[in-house]
Amino acid sequence: MDTYHLTLWVIFSLCLLASGFLSGSETALTAVARERVQQLAATGRRGRRLEGLVDDLEGSIGTILVANNFVNILATSVATALAIQLVGETWGTILSTVVMTILVLVIGEVTPKTLAARYPERYGMTVAVAVWGLAVAIRPIAGVFIGLGQGILRLLRLPARKDAGVTPADVRALAVLGERGGEIEPGEREIIERLFQKADQPVRDVMTPRVDIMSLTLPVTSSDVREAVARTAHSRFPVVGEEGNPDSILGILYAKDVLSHTEELDSHRISGLLRTPYYAPESASVMRVLEDLRVRRIGFSIVTDEHGGVDGLVTIKDLVGELVGELQDEYDPRVPTILPIGRQVWLADGRTPIDELEEATGAEIEDGPYSTVAGLFLSLFGNIPAEGDSIGYEGLRLTVLTMDRRRVSRIRVDATERARPPA
Repeated sequence: MDTYHLTLWVIFSLCLLASGFLSGSETALTAVARERVQQLAATGRRGRRLEGLVDDLEGSIGTILVANNFVNILATSVATALAIQLVGETWGTILSTVVMTILVLVIGEVTPKTLAARYPERYGMTVAVAVWGLAVAIRPIAGVFIGLGQGILRLLRLPARKDAGVTPADVRALAVLGERGGEIEPGEREIIERLFQKADQPVRDVMTPRVDIMSLTLPVTSSDVREAVARTAHSRFPVVGEEGNPDSILGILYAKDVLSHTEELDSHRISGLLRTPYYAPESASVMRVLEDLRVRRIGFSIVTDEHGGVDGLVTIKDLVGELVGELQDEYDPRVPTILPIGRQVWLADGRTPIDELEEATGAEIEDGPYSTVAGLFLSLFGNIPAEGDSIGYEGLRLTVLTMDRRRVSRIRVDATERARPPA
């Protein structure tokens, strides 16, 4: 083999390797997570070069594509020249086309792109300095072609791509991948999922309803506070006027403010310990109310309806429990649940969550302005029911067994032929 042919073979091989290098670089730059790139930038020169390429992703990809097309065309031309000298012009053209197609696909596209997609950080850090140098060297030439392409897009009146950033769907997908890879525990992934599902949920879905609020009515003495703490294990109580109207909350009484005094306090002195209540509308999101309570350093909020009346009460524990899962301690009462009492028959507390109803009965309940079995019944029934009232929904028959004043306390659930309880 003479020097001329050897040179052609060397050029052909280098072009093929460069094609694979550039194709993999393109994939790595688009696959690596931006947040991770910012962390890598703090590790040294290669990380900073990678960050620069990713920050100007459109220009970097344009430069890589120009270079990749150049080496592919050059490799094809050299391969054609070699093939013609080996087997003649007609068969040489056919041979070079077939061979180049196979080589470019395997060595120049599929293999490097698969490798880069599998290890985007490692690949990106490895090639960052070289790609950055190439980009600086040929950016003037590549800029001409990039400008021509952008001009065509403007003529077609196509808007520039806006970076949407990291979306909730991206975070959920990363959490699932992290769980599969073992970097994230199943419980951690569930918390991430709940955060996105529940953060915008209205606070009315997690509040203690008005009829269940444990409040104190003036006049209040130290003995009354001690008795209330012993009976409920609560540490804070709304205080209402002598008429006992729940809409007339005078303030919030912290039990510690009373119990820290060794002497007995009368109603007048206790009235001076009341703190200003914080109010949140029932439509406010769980995350918004939680943030407000955190900033104000208070334990709970009074929830108001659209007319300004008291609708319920929500604590930080309620809000955090909704976001990360139910929180219980040894002082909490039994969690409302649903119990089987016969074949396809259940007894449910009115406060039983909808997902527990679905799990027990196999029914699929559509999302709506309710989060409990009682809320579902009230939404379907349309007004305050009486004991014995019933209604059918999604293969279930819900019957009110007991009422606690205006609150649905216990419900009988019967499954019909449409409901299929899980095995």
